[in-house]
Amino acid sequence: MGSSKLLILACGIACGMVHGALAADIQPAPPQRETGRIEIGPPIQTLAPGDDRPILVPTTRKYQWIFRVPVVSIEHRRIRVTAPNMRTRWKRMDYETPALRSKRVKLWEAPEFSCKYPDLILPNECRTVWHGVYIDVPVLVSERAHVEFDVPQFGLAEQFIDVEVPRWTWTDKSFRFSLPAIAPPEAVQRLRLALNGQRAAIVAATDETIANITREIETIEASGEDPSKLASGDGSSLDLLAQRQSLLDQRAAELERLADIDAELAHLSTR
Repeated sequence: MGSSKLLILACGIACGMVHGALAADIQPAPPQRETGRIEIGPPIQTLAPGDDRPILVPTTRKYQWIFRVPVVSIEHRRIRVTAPNMRTRWKRMDYETPALRSKRVKLWEAPEFSCKYPDLILPNECRTVWHGVYIDVPVLVSERAHVEFDVPQFGLAEQFIDVEVPRWTWTDKSFRFSLPAIAPPEAVQRLRLALNGQRAAIVAATDETIANITREIETIEASGEDPSKLASGDGSSLDLLAQRQSLLDQRAAELERLADIDAELAHLSTR
């Protein structure tokens, strides 16, 4: 049998003899991507001179996929909003009111006769004094009065609120491992479980970030402002609705990337 035919036969036999994944790790990704590179190891047995039996050569295939993980950063923005404002102003009101007063009116004069000595026979000095007779009569008059009270005044006041805007910086990671040319299903399953753990971590981190920006949006809406048309203290504009949608789109893209990797792993176990 020729040497080339022996090599082909050796590769086929080795596929059924080597079991289990050699390694699987997640680490920062190199710039290049390698998928399915075949490595042929040294023969697992040596032949004596003149022995024509096939040589068994172990073969493995190395795989590498690139995915990204988010690094969350918070940008503090001071937002200017216009909110309704109520204040009170002191006010005094003067007015006139009718009232009854008593007025002394002179009716007539009455004489009063008096003498210096009580004995009228003796020389005496007498005189007559006139006294007025008065009466108190009720008279309707107008009196000035006033009342003091607080008048509410409504207006718009400019206020500033602090908003935390989350942002993601995506870092490339590589998912690398080695498998036999024909991979055992249990080895592939372990790799899929490791990948699903990464997917769960990404979902948990992004869910918290999206929940935070949703709370900021609800706070802005409660103040009567449009969260898509905000102005910062420095004059720049801010659209929280678009920011949240951007985060959702980024997360969906990365989860789709992980789903594609999982689908390829599932395909390996069926080969």
